[in-house]
Amino acid sequence: MGKGLMDARQLAYYISKKFEEYSNNTLQISNIKLQKTLYFLFAMWGGFITKSQQNESEFKTTLSNILFSNEIQAWVYGPVVPEVFFENRDGNLEKYKFDFDDFFNGEKLILRETIDSIMNDIFAVSDFKLVSISHEDKCWQDHFDPQEPEHHSEIPKEEIISEYAMRECL
Repeated sequence: MGKGLMDARQLAYYISKKFEEYSNNTLQISNIKLQKTLYFLFAMWGGFITKSQQNESEFKTTLSNILFSNEIQAWVYGPVVPEVFFENRDGNLEKYKFDFDDFFNGEKLILRETIDSIMNDIFAVSDFKLVSISHEDKCWQDHFDPQEPEHHSEIPKEEIISEYAMRECL
């Protein structure tokens, strides 16, 4: 598995700022919506890039299909990036701010357009509907054990990306 394009905590900061814009600065993003947005961005980006490579489509990129390298775990309310969960809970995401305008240049513009487009769709869905949708994913089902007290089994990135690359539409 390759290196991620960014740290999930940086992406989480970006997501939280975009959600504030989306809500006209009236709301802060919930931890559930933040986690599901991270997960679906990871899954859809990975699936999109993998599918385009497999099908030898017109779309060509040297960008990794791994959006971030941070661990994703199967928790009760769906997939969670623990590092982001704890940083957000403790109010520490601000320290992961970086200049996305500098980051999203050249070939990475497709990444920004993809992230922004997916985020807008996710923001419109209620938190627990997002939980329900994530519970339909086989990769979460295969790694969530309701008997495990902590529910912190890692979901392999390859499984997430493979599942989303097999979908009819992303």
